[in-house]
Order: sequence, then structure tokens, then C-alpha cells
Amino acid sequence: MRRNQDGEETDGGAKSWWCRERVVEIECTINQPPLVPDGNFELAFVRVDQKKNLWGRMKLFLHFKILNPGEHFGKVLFMAVNVPTNGNFPISSKFVQQWVIAAGFHPSRRDRLSTRVFRGKVFLGAVRTVTQYVHSSKKMMDRDPATFYSVVDRLIEVRAGL
Repeated sequence: MRRNQDGEETDGGAKSWWCRERVVEIECTINQPPLVPDGNFELAFVRVDQKKNLWGRMKLFLHFKILNPGEHFGKVLFMAVNVPTNGNFPISSKFVQQWVIAAGFHPSRRDRLSTRVFRGKVFLGAVRTVTQYVHSSKKMMDRDPATFYSVVDRLIEVRAGL
């Protein structure tokens, strides 16, 4: 008799430790964003998160709730925008473009932009389905359809609000 890696006795036959099926259960939380049809939806700003991506670059995640009546009412989608490492947002950046739509004017200050301009407003926003992901090799790879989700691609206009 021999002992396997777990210290259990084995006869070295077909049920030896390298052939035995092991099951590992890992406690986790999987927060998959909802999947809704592509199109334009009325959206209300909910919150903002700031996180680093796989390569250490900072991103802002602007979260919006769907206001259209129906089966997707109340679902929360996010819009991801890059934050430049030096804090220097070009006027063509996605965040500045969305900020201008929310504020209704170009920023007078170039040293800081607040997400406060999104609060208390209803937007018309374009929603799209995410069907690919960035692999650690930095190549775009197709997602399995079971992992598709929706994001707010861009804001189109302010519909109501202060």
C-alpha cells in the first residue's frame, strides 16, 4: 500500500489519487449585470464606483437605472469610462463627452470634474450588449452567450432634471 498526497492509503490501481475526481467548492459572489435588448432607454443616475482594471488603470463606473415601464424597469446598468493616469482628460474622452451632456455646457475648470452633474436627471441613453472580453493577452475574445450583459454605451440627451 502507498499513500497519496492527502495521506490516504491507496493500492495504486484505477482509483489512485491522480485519477480520482476532486470537487472543490469556492464561496463567491457573482454579480452579472442584466441583459436587456439593445436600444435607447430612459435612465436615472444611481451611483459611481472607481476601480482599477486588470492592468492597473483607473476606471469610473457610472451606474444608471432603467426607467422605461416594462420587464426591464429598475434594472441597473453601468457605463465604464477610462480615467487618464495623469488626470488630464482630453475633450474627446468618453467621460468629458458624457459630462457635457449632463451639465449642458463645457467645463469651465480643467482641474476637476464632479459626477454631481449626473444626479437628479433623467437621460436618454444608448444601451448595447457586451459580447467580447479582453483576454489577459490583451486580445479581444468572444464571450459565451450565457455571459452576455448590457451596458450604457453613451448618453444621448437630458430628458428631465435640474
